[in-house]
Amino acid sequence: MSDLQARNDAFRAFLDTLNAAQRRAVEQTEGPVLVVAGPGTGKTHVLTARIGKILLDTDARSQNVLCLTFTDAGAHAMRQRLLERIGPEAHRVAISTFHSFCNRIIQEHLEYFGRGGMEPVTDLERISIVRQLLSKLPPEHLLREGKKDVYRYETELRDLFATMKKEGWSPGFVLRRTDEFLSGLPQNPDFIYQKNTRHGAKGSPKTALVQEVTEKLERLKAAADLYPKYLSAMTRAGRYEYEDMLLWVIAAFGKNEALLRVYQERYQYILVDEFQDTNGAQFQLLNLLLDFWDTPNIFIVGDDDQSIFEFQGARLENLRAFGEKYRQGLELVVLQENYRSAQDILDAAGLVIRNNTLRALHLFEDAGGKQLEAAKALQGMPQWTVYENRLHEVADVVLQIGALLQAGAEPDEIAVIYARHRQASRLMSLLEKKGIPYQTKRPVDILELPLIRQFRELLTYLHEESQAPFSGEHRLFRLLHAAFFNLRPLDLARIALSLRSEGEAANARRYATPGERMLHLQHWRAILADRNALTDAGIADPEPYLRLSGRLENWIAGVHNLPLPHLIEQLYSQSGLLQWTLGQSDKIWLLQVLHTFTGFVLTETERSAHHFKQVGDGLTHLLGQLDSMDDNRLPLPLRQAVEISTGVQLLTAHAAKGLEFEHVFVIDGVDDMWEKNAGGARGRFALPPTLTLSGEEDAGEARRRLFYVAMTRAKSHLYLSCARHSDDGKPLTHSRFLDETGLPPIEASIAPSLIAEAQALLLLEPERPVVALPEPALLDAWLERYSLSISGLNRYLRCPLSFYYEDVLQVPGAVSEAAAFGIAMHGALQQFTLKMKADKKQQWPSAETLMRIFVHEMERQQGYFSAQNYAQRLALGKDYLRRIHVEQVPFWRRRAIVERRIDRVELEGAPLTGVIDKIEWLDNGSIRIVDYKTGAPDPKKTAPPDEQQTHGGEYWRQLAFYRILLERARLYPEPVGKTAVSWLEPDKRGAFPIQEVVFSAADIQGMEQLIRDVYAGIRARAFDRGCGKDDCPWCRMHRDRELPETMERGVEEGLDDR
Repeated sequence: MSDLQARNDAFRAFLDTLNAAQRRAVEQTEGPVLVVAGPGTGKTHVLTARIGKILLDTDARSQNVLCLTFTDAGAHAMRQRLLERIGPEAHRVAISTFHSFCNRIIQEHLEYFGRGGMEPVTDLERISIVRQLLSKLPPEHLLREGKKDVYRYETELRDLFATMKKEGWSPGFVLRRTDEFLSGLPQNPDFIYQKNTRHGAKGSPKTALVQEVTEKLERLKAAADLYPKYLSAMTRAGRYEYEDMLLWVIAAFGKNEALLRVYQERYQYILVDEFQDTNGAQFQLLNLLLDFWDTPNIFIVGDDDQSIFEFQGARLENLRAFGEKYRQGLELVVLQENYRSAQDILDAAGLVIRNNTLRALHLFEDAGGKQLEAAKALQGMPQWTVYENRLHEVADVVLQIGALLQAGAEPDEIAVIYARHRQASRLMSLLEKKGIPYQTKRPVDILELPLIRQFRELLTYLHEESQAPFSGEHRLFRLLHAAFFNLRPLDLARIALSLRSEGEAANARRYATPGERMLHLQHWRAILADRNALTDAGIADPEPYLRLSGRLENWIAGVHNLPLPHLIEQLYSQSGLLQWTLGQSDKIWLLQVLHTFTGFVLTETERSAHHFKQVGDGLTHLLGQLDSMDDNRLPLPLRQAVEISTGVQLLTAHAAKGLEFEHVFVIDGVDDMWEKNAGGARGRFALPPTLTLSGEEDAGEARRRLFYVAMTRAKSHLYLSCARHSDDGKPLTHSRFLDETGLPPIEASIAPSLIAEAQALLLLEPERPVVALPEPALLDAWLERYSLSISGLNRYLRCPLSFYYEDVLQVPGAVSEAAAFGIAMHGALQQFTLKMKADKKQQWPSAETLMRIFVHEMERQQGYFSAQNYAQRLALGKDYLRRIHVEQVPFWRRRAIVERRIDRVELEGAPLTGVIDKIEWLDNGSIRIVDYKTGAPDPKKTAPPDEQQTHGGEYWRQLAFYRILLERARLYPEPVGKTAVSWLEPDKRGAFPIQEVVFSAADIQGMEQLIRDVYAGIRARAFDRGCGKDDCPWCRMHRDRELPETMERGVEEGLDDR
């Protein structure tokens, strides 16, 4: 039996496991289908089964199926589930978020969209743009009138513009809908007295309320009028927001029918997950894709009862419009069989949610009921416990968690769910002090972490000292206590006493001028370099201080001599920071912190190149950006390559959506937390219901849906709780949602000793937490997402330990000047080719145009160069490209694709990824792969395997890898006929060689085996041993404890892993 037949048989067996409603949804492959899928009813099962059914029973290919999800995590989970069901073919199904889908369209048609060079806007840049808009308003403007603070409405404007983009609202639409509401105020019962009062007679208008609402909405209209100026300012700044990608594609589809038709015809079957959360712009895009067909093959899945975002009325209107448009052939399926929770839990949750009126079932007459029924005979134990105060509540929850763990419960099967992050602070403190590991989904702002604060203090000190000697003196004593310097606090205290003594002596002397006195004063910076002074201060071993002094002097000089990324990398290695990090129990987490900070520095270097033209200006700009982020309370979120779930899970209800746990505690069930939006309407303009299609009741129903989501995470044990009093004794009101569960409240009886213990633990000095990040679980989680690139393969072959540090741990590394030059050359040729393709006559642009593009690309990379090297590289690049324009461009193929990214192509279980510089179509009906290289041409790198290079040269491997990648992707019907390396720097003869490489079938088989072997080694975690070579920095570090001065990546790492 073939593998395909075996998979098909297994898939048919899987279909037999579906219940009747699921089967009906899956087997209706043609026409529109709406599936209302309650929590735990197997919607992912149904989606994957339907995709498999389409591929099994229809003529459609996997490339003709599009599945749109709400989050990247959802897309990943969907693909993994599909892989389990149908095998490698799952990689060819288009599964992505709306944003990723639009980005793919833009990347496939760069010549049409013409957005080259634009970058995503940062929060800080967004604030700056909005403030510039506000500062230019005349004093009489509604957003300025009577306000001393010019930026009073900055937050409201940012929120409004974001909403307009997400919902696809134009200023005209906002004005029309707002005026519609205002014109109806005289007839609106909410604005008319319903009985006689001292403020007005029955039937008369509530004048004060009408005036208040009118003023607010006129302000909204004035704000919406600024939207086009905001868009123009973003364009001038070369910035865009992720929502723009949807709007660009929507606009392009509206103007270019041929472009729209490409995607309408490509995707014959469309599936949408979490439809209840799609916003207005996403719904517009979906309608454009569907309009080609009278009865499109559209399959939408969602649950309005789990819609935890705003504007539910608008979401239901989308659903109503969908149902109305396709009512003739619409198949409606309601999934009610729950595979997660016990029936008692489902009953309690059902009693809560039925109090909502904004529900999809009210839109469809034939929908029937929606009472979830447990598929498993689980013994449910939902209970509602009432405590005297919040301390009693949290102490007992921790006690119950401890008892569950002692009884054998898995920590990651226990979840504590709350409405807001601040509700968990005391709980986390008690768990830490009881030694109970936990994980929280709260985003980590690395700018608040001690390690980054210390490192910023070091950067600030160096900056101040580089501007004026000894101006950073006040920082140094504190800075030297940083753990990574490994200096004894007692020694630092002795030095401080010595300096104090010197200062007192200086004060006792008489000097002609203050400047003369300063010359005789001793400073920390000076004493660290003075062996005798250190000895006099009682320092037994002055060598560590003398070494540090020498490094401080080099770093201060480096502020003006080194590109900022290189200075950062030098500080990591030479200060002892990286070595200290690698010695910590939570090194993986700390490395990700450093990686995030380095990523921010690299991004700023590229995005704000004009601030880096003078080398020393880079640090000034960086510190200014960080200070502005502090001032505006903007976080720098930790970028985690992997997340580990070991430990009790602490989650907000929003973060808990889509998850499930054996034991769920829903805590602090009081109305202030669960029934009221955090912050109320602060930071937002009032929006009329004619815009949102949602009235005041929607806010309350949204909070009820959130509580419903929290309840339905539980499999067999659900613990609801609330307190009668706050910490200061004030009475609290329990949430009405608790009453709606139908559960009887249980009065808690807490032993005084438990409260005393909790109070004592909370009063203890907090210990630094030990985060449980077991490496096997970490590596397994990382491997799930890892795709092998050619540079990863080369690193593994060069030294598995190098692969471990640079690919697995992702120890931060700088972009070398050579790599930055290569990036600029690549970027110039890419943009040059795109300009040709955008030209109606397909004419190659002039050499002068190519020079201008290159200068722009170099300016983006300027922060990676010293001033001297930048000028030199700029001149060389211009010379090289001018010659290439004469010698090669006239012979280039016009039918070509540049910078083609290919992701997750599978080679017998090994997922591959890469970016091919250029794909050309030749006259003989075949394809040629071209890879550009900077650096001195080296024939050895394109040589096939021999005794010296058993795996061939690294460029030979790269071209073979790309050939396998392209052929396995099956993107184009033409075969790969040729591959070539095109050098962008001349050889010794002054020529720019193009080295073609021809592969035999045996070559490709050998390369495929090498890929399999390397990936198998990675899967087996066989990267714990190094190569042992003297020139390997990572092996030297382990053998001699010698850290490399900088961790610069080679040219291929800068270009091939884009």
